[in-house]
Amino acid sequence: HADKTAPEAPKSASTTAAALVAKGACASCHGANFSKPIDPSYPKIGGQHADYLFFALKAYTVEGNHVIGRSNAIMAGIAKQYTPAEMREIAKYLASVEGELKIVSQPRFK
Repeated sequence: HADKTAPEAPKSASTTAAALVAKGACASCHGANFSKPIDPSYPKIGGQHADYLFFALKAYTVEGNHVIGRSNAIMAGIAKQYTPAEMREIAKYLASVEGELKIVSQPRFK
């Protein structure tokens, strides 16, 4: 992935997506345009693939299985507020945001 500077303001969200992202206070940790996290250990999620984001959110709700679960207590509490359909809506929106994450073509894999 190559980094580029993301716009400060995120893409306009649907009313549903905006309410869900506000409910989780995503920008408070993941930063402006979900690409400027407040801590370097937090991921940049703006522009990430929707399927990846959905499965990551879902993994935070899995307890007691280190193989498929994720163990961040803050994200677990946030993710458990949402239904799978709501997680998909959030993931779809975050994937549509122009973030710093981009796929860089690797000639050796063509």
